[in-house]
Amino acid sequence: MTVGLIAALAAAVSYAIGSILQSVAADRTEKSGALDPRLMMRMIKQLPYLIGLAADGLGFVLGIVAIQFLPLFLSEALIASSVGITAILAVTFLKVKLSSMEKLALPGLMIGLILLALSAQPEQAQELALQWRWLELAGVVVVGVLALGVTWLPERRAGIGLAVVSGVAFSGMGIAARSLEVPDPIWELFKDPSAYAVVIYGALGLLFFASALQRATVTTVTALVFGIETVLPSLIGILFLGDRTREGLWPLAVVGFVLALICSTILAGQAEPEIPHDETAAKAVSPVDGSSVPDEA
Repeated sequence: MTVGLIAALAAAVSYAIGSILQSVAADRTEKSGALDPRLMMRMIKQLPYLIGLAADGLGFVLGIVAIQFLPLFLSEALIASSVGITAILAVTFLKVKLSSMEKLALPGLMIGLILLALSAQPEQAQELALQWRWLELAGVVVVGVLALGVTWLPERRAGIGLAVVSGVAFSGMGIAARSLEVPDPIWELFKDPSAYAVVIYGALGLLFFASALQRATVTTVTALVFGIETVLPSLIGILFLGDRTREGLWPLAVVGFVLALICSTILAGQAEPEIPHDETAAKAVSPVDGSSVPDEA
């Protein structure tokens, strides 16, 4: 269990660094349509984005390790603390000031994480039948439908919608990773639907996350993404994957879970990079392909 805790916290730090760097790159990149895959090609030319992706990649690997040793609700909650770590990094390196409420939230976050760690029951991931792993992969369709729905939102609300869809996509990735089995020989992995689900959900999550960063602040986007990425997989883990708390300590888990999530959201409130948006990013664009559209009177 110790390995899982260390991996989850290290993943949180990596994701926080990645969020800050990707936000910097998003502000420097010409604004694209909500579902425009070309956004990734534009952003990949930005060095901060490449480093941010590397940090996310490291966080992803560490998250996979954590999921194998911890209940899903605990691993996802620990990783969600990256929202608070993002705030700390913004204060330290970007000279962003935190409010009194946010300063109180920092120790609250640590207390919540400690309560979660004390309440968690060490266990290995529960094996899922093949048909359930195919169902995980089929869930990509749900994410696609949600993404299409975002294109109907007003531009000012599209960032929030994209953050929500990104959170759902990353939730799917976490759930699929939880049920992923490493076979012997390793190439048998290509026969596992969960492996494809991890890759597809992850790619969609990255695209929607990048697009959301162009439309909303990094703290708002991060709070929404990690909030959903914590709550949704946690519920599924407890209901279907056999995750549980130590006997008699479930109230401790509930308090810790809620406290960590609330404090992370508070910390995300004002701590964001103060980066001027590129003037080209302010142009109105089509929600799908990013083409210019005339301004409304």
